[in-house]
Amino acid sequence: MASPPGTPRRVVVVITEGATPELLTRWSDTGALPNFARLFRSGRSGPLDADGVPYEPPGLVSLLTGRRPGDHGFYSYWSAHDPDHQPRVLTAERHRHPLLWQQSELVGLRFACVGIFGTHPPAPMPGSLITYPMQTTLHACYPPNLHRSLAERGIKPVHDVSIWWSGQPRAELLPRLLEADVRRGQAALTLFDEGADITLVNLTAIDRCSHIFWQELELGPEHEAASAVFAAYRTADDVLGEFLDRLDDRTTLVAFSEIGFGPLRAYCSMNDVLESAGLFGRDEHGAAAWEKTTAFEAVQGTHGVNVNLRGRYRSGTVAPEDYERARDDAARALLEAVNPRTGLPYLAAVLRREDVYRGGALEEAPDLILEPADWRYLPLGDPGWASHVHRHWQSAWHRRRSYWAAAGAGVRPGRAEDVATPVDVAAAVACYAGREVPAGFAGTPLEDLR
Repeated sequence: MASPPGTPRRVVVVITEGATPELLTRWSDTGALPNFARLFRSGRSGPLDADGVPYEPPGLVSLLTGRRPGDHGFYSYWSAHDPDHQPRVLTAERHRHPLLWQQSELVGLRFACVGIFGTHPPAPMPGSLITYPMQTTLHACYPPNLHRSLAERGIKPVHDVSIWWSGQPRAELLPRLLEADVRRGQAALTLFDEGADITLVNLTAIDRCSHIFWQELELGPEHEAASAVFAAYRTADDVLGEFLDRLDDRTTLVAFSEIGFGPLRAYCSMNDVLESAGLFGRDEHGAAAWEKTTAFEAVQGTHGVNVNLRGRYRSGTVAPEDYERARDDAARALLEAVNPRTGLPYLAAVLRREDVYRGGALEEAPDLILEPADWRYLPLGDPGWASHVHRHWQSAWHRRRSYWAAAGAGVRPGRAEDVATPVDVAAAVACYAGREVPAGFAGTPLEDLR
């Protein structure tokens, strides 16, 4: 139903991080996810692919800025390059482009943003913000009294960093992961009910449960209803239903995930491959010996390898004039490497970063991007952070293909076959809000996809 001319428009974006099309379709078709089924039945939907390597930060920051990763420069939660070879957490202070609520085309709109990476530390904005901190903090919202105000109404959002996976029993961990999404949903619903024009909320339990508990799905379809992954989808379905119930002739709901998911068998050290080729050195304790290193694995999630370039790193060994040769040597060694678990090559391709990403933040990307031959066997990433987050315990990791769906004001029911990317969701936010798509946005509004 079209809104009368001049009627203010409202938009809700629910990010169901990690939702996988195959599971969404199967569980919606059987009635196990009634609100996703309602969304797909009443609205418009289509496929969505990650832009480059499927990882949360590139997609989320593309939503916030309308720019592709090659322009915004957030390829991981951590920097891909650090002078001391110590990847650092990326913060909102690293943004190169305005966020949605800073766009001139969206001036006058009141925003509510809950739990999206790339928003911490908090800064003044037109509305309410609960950030996504990567460390424990008491300062993760704007206005500064927002947490207290919500708590007085019985709503106490929690941050993922406070629910650290350290091998605790499923019965202890799972309820906390699900409750975190329930509370984020409550906070977003409250801020929406208080008048936010644009509400953005990120639900992360599907992603986290998929990493940790995917193996439960592999027991067979008869065990899915008791799985932790299904419990996370049901929690997201409940939040989605609350927003669907609030739709009217001036409100649009968009749901999407920036990543999908699939099974994992092992993370594989690319530093071991490079060491075998004489391109990576270790000291007597097994740690990196940078003075003996030509190339090394970049931080997790980037699927990258870096050249140990002089000037970029304090312990760099490769002269700028030898950069291309070193990059070619590393690519050759990586392509020739065989996965001993399968007897087949680890990688389908080793690509130069400029062949994957384009834009003004290309220098922030790893020098080489690795395309796995079998997505059950993935690059480990920087071993320090990989150990810190217990990567070797995981049973699933991201895939490129996910979904988007929209319902409510301005949405034409049906199915789009064009494949969207996260920047298209950013453009859709402006379009559904009745505003011009901001200049510089790289996406196409979802309604324009065929």
